[in-house]
Amino acid sequence: MKAKRTMNQRKYDPSADLSFRSCNLASLLYILGFKREEFETITIDDAINAIRNRYVYKHDISLNVAAQEYIKKQSIVLSRSVRRAWFDVQVANYEAINE
Repeated sequence: MKAKRTMNQRKYDPSADLSFRSCNLASLLYILGFKREEFETITIDDAINAIRNRYVYKHDISLNVAAQEYIKKQSIVLSRSVRRAWFDVQVANYEAINE
């Protein structure tokens, strides 16, 4: 038996998904200090390097361990978020081109 589509169900819209995912990535790039004019030329390496340069933590430090842990966690979370957002934009872009 086939399931019938009701009026409330929406179809997937690749261009809307690309727009949504691009906004997520843009918000992360703004957090990292990039300007809107730079968005078209930024690579994933630029974004990750910006995180590494901005959130520098020291290994094997005995003073203020909590602060170093906080900076390390911020770096890890931002790196994961940027990588995930970058990947999501690439997938959404592929879907929009090949719809």
